[in-house]
Amino acid sequence: MANNFDSPEKITILRLSAIGDVLMLLPAVRLLKRQFPSTQIDWLIDRPIASLISEVSEVNVVAIDKPRSFSNYWQLRKQWRNKNTGQLISFQTSFVSNMLMALLPADHKTGFGAPYSREGHHLFTDTTYELPPQLHQVEIFFALAKKFSGITENIKISTEDLLLPIHDHDKAWAIEQLQAHEHWIAINPMASLIDRAWPAERYVALMDKLHLLYPNQHLVLTGGPSEKETDFAASIQQRSLAPCLNLVGKTTLTQLAAVLKQANLLIAPDTGPLHLANAVTTQVIGLYAAKRPEYIGAYGQIQNCISVYNQAAQSILHKSEKELTWQKNIPGAEAMRLISVEQVLNKIDTLTL
Repeated sequence: MANNFDSPEKITILRLSAIGDVLMLLPAVRLLKRQFPSTQIDWLIDRPIASLISEVSEVNVVAIDKPRSFSNYWQLRKQWRNKNTGQLISFQTSFVSNMLMALLPADHKTGFGAPYSREGHHLFTDTTYELPPQLHQVEIFFALAKKFSGITENIKISTEDLLLPIHDHDKAWAIEQLQAHEHWIAINPMASLIDRAWPAERYVALMDKLHLLYPNQHLVLTGGPSEKETDFAASIQQRSLAPCLNLVGKTTLTQLAAVLKQANLLIAPDTGPLHLANAVTTQVIGLYAAKRPEYIGAYGQIQNCISVYNQAAQSILHKSEKELTWQKNIPGAEAMRLISVEQVLNKIDTLTL
């Protein structure tokens, strides 16, 4: 592998959130560390999810509070005024990350060119790289890391590149929660946006069917602590005839990773825990309607995704998926209703539980 410059003293990665994107960045981070083994690599990440990568040995985790007001940006600027991020690489193109790119001192600032630059991202960088279109998000991040490193040869992303290490105390906690049974199917019902979640009645029907068809598999509900998530999960649990363990809102992110590691399978819509399960080598079935799984699904397990993206494009936008841009989101909860319980059960039947 050849790079365009000597190993920099310091590289700072900017990727504040979200959970899925942070996990999909791991192969790019590990590529940079392999290419520049003596370089200090810092990762600027939003404080609430910083614990997720605390065991990733390739980087120094720098937790910051995501700015939410003009005064927050000004305070952050003052805090970093006498610091240097070295070679700053932004793997995020949001308004907030672009503002941070503008404010943070750096020797050089690198980011995305076409077709992945958004929100004027390229205006805040010294160097942008044009990347191939229609890549998976993991490959988009990886391609930018390759360009920065001057690597031209083809490199395969391995399962090990995607792995998230789990601390022993989180493993022990998960085993304690699940020790009553050996075999578990996890269901993470809520998505980051409510219109990307499968309807509650479909989850109820699925759980009832799973209880009958796979009596040796026990069910656990997972999810975050928001009131919407806990209420949604409680409603599903109350209406289902299948017994289940409800851990929604009762785990830290690292404990959730450990719980998903113990499961044989996770069923979830487009949400961070789906990528979390993938990062701990658990089988996943992703439910996709609003986005293409080929773009944002669990990397390496795209074949396990159930996608109605094309059907949703035709019924809601009156276009075929080929007429839509690669990263186009299809709005509306009705898209998720196109996924049937039978489709999920048929997909489970193809897996090894």
